[in-house]
Amino acid sequence: MAYKKEQRIQKLSAVFAHASKEQALDSLKNLRDLINGSAELGEELSSLTARIRQVAAPAEEPFLFTEDLTANRKLLDVVFRDCDDVKYREFSIGEHNALIVYVEGMIGSNKLDESILAPLLQLKKDYKVSNFTSFYNILPVSALITSNSAREIITNVLSGYAALFIDGVAECLLMEAMHYRKRSINIPQNETVILGSHEAFNEDLTDSIAMIRRHCRDNNIKVRMLYIGERSKSKVALVYAANLVKPGLMEEIEQRINRIKVDRVTSTANVEEFIIDHPWSPFPQTQATERPDKVVSSLYEGRVAIVLDNVCDILLVPTTYAQILQSSEDYSTPMIVTSLTRLTRFFSTAVAIFLPAFYIALVSYHPGMLPTALAISVAEQRLRSPFPAFMEALFMEVLIELFQEAVVRLPQKISGAAGVVGALVIGTTVVEAGLVNALLVVLTSVTAIASFTMPTYSFSTSLRVLRVPTIIMASVLGLYGIALSLMVIVTHLCSLRSFGESYGGNLFNITLLRDWKDMFVRLPETLLKSRPKQLGEQDQERIGKKGS
Repeated sequence: MAYKKEQRIQKLSAVFAHASKEQALDSLKNLRDLINGSAELGEELSSLTARIRQVAAPAEEPFLFTEDLTANRKLLDVVFRDCDDVKYREFSIGEHNALIVYVEGMIGSNKLDESILAPLLQLKKDYKVSNFTSFYNILPVSALITSNSAREIITNVLSGYAALFIDGVAECLLMEAMHYRKRSINIPQNETVILGSHEAFNEDLTDSIAMIRRHCRDNNIKVRMLYIGERSKSKVALVYAANLVKPGLMEEIEQRINRIKVDRVTSTANVEEFIIDHPWSPFPQTQATERPDKVVSSLYEGRVAIVLDNVCDILLVPTTYAQILQSSEDYSTPMIVTSLTRLTRFFSTAVAIFLPAFYIALVSYHPGMLPTALAISVAEQRLRSPFPAFMEALFMEVLIELFQEAVVRLPQKISGAAGVVGALVIGTTVVEAGLVNALLVVLTSVTAIASFTMPTYSFSTSLRVLRVPTIIMASVLGLYGIALSLMVIVTHLCSLRSFGESYGGNLFNITLLRDWKDMFVRLPETLLKSRPKQLGEQDQERIGKKGS
């Protein structure tokens, strides 16, 4: 049996006298200080390097690209650090090393290979490059931009361009090779019509502008591009008719958009809240649409379209109360039918706001104004209800709002079932339970239907917001409260301005009576010889109507 030597565990300090615990802690502390000092020194060197590079750069540029491709690659690595979707393709062009930078998923691989890489790789080995001028005849790409602006290059790369850097050239060649998935052109979801165009904008800015161009081949239709969002760099297009827009309107819109200083812009509401004159008003002061035909008609009235990239809704400004109540189908149906429909919408506006308030005022304060038979019927129904009229109306408003939100938010396959349940609850159950009377259920349903007749969804929600204050005023002051509410609403409408234009002024301005031909009613097209006077276009006569 082998002899195993006994092994004993001893302290390190017993073998090495200088290896004490205190000395080890001191050494660790010194090492930690050295590491922290090295990190601080590295940060200071990086900051110093960035400052040195900014010396020659303009004030708005983070740095300048140089003729050294290796240095440019290091700058790009810093800018696109932790961006794994940014790809680099290194190769040679003649005697020079080259680099292409692009974002995966936003560039078409076939277009990159066939239209960019293939022509460049076929150049002779002794080919010399001093600038990108000769590449304009070599590359079969629709858009080529030569730039030395770091900010512009970074923005375009993130927008879907491929950036070409060549050793010995301080500039960059931006090549359009965009190809990413987008929603196809479909039918309108919120502005459906029976007669007329059935196409709607999608979220792609280029497609939206192209659809507008397809509807009007007019060289006076101008497009001005802007970028907003300090971080998102969202693209915005201002579309207008140069010979029709009111002088100074375009400049005012552009100034307001340029004053938007936010990190990101993801919807038209982000833009609208910054550019409208009265952000606290419940009424929409811009008109949102998803229909190209409506945009074109508005452009030829002297209005401006604000098109935001990645959003399918387009904002139209200025906006008036009468324009909010107009629909695209008004110009596809006979004049008599359109006029009746418009009058119905104006009447529905009052019904959607004041009908529940009238019920509360008559039942609570003025029952003598009701016909005798109706007053007796209402009194009998009220005897079975334990709540006052105000509480009944408020309860029904809350119930209707919950029902509307549930139908809108639920998936389409489930919303039908929710509609059936809501109809049973609102139509039958609440009456049988004695919570409200049947007449109030009928009035609440009529009120909801009246708000649904509005062509613009944002205006419909405004009516729902105004309904509750009028109910409160009617419960406190009766018909006097309704009259006071009406005065406040009308006064507020007349005081609103949309880019200098009166929101509801042409309804009460006798100098604009000619605009009434296409406001409350619509006269035949043969009589609509002039454009709306309120917008103050440069050319008052409609094209094709002169001399008629």
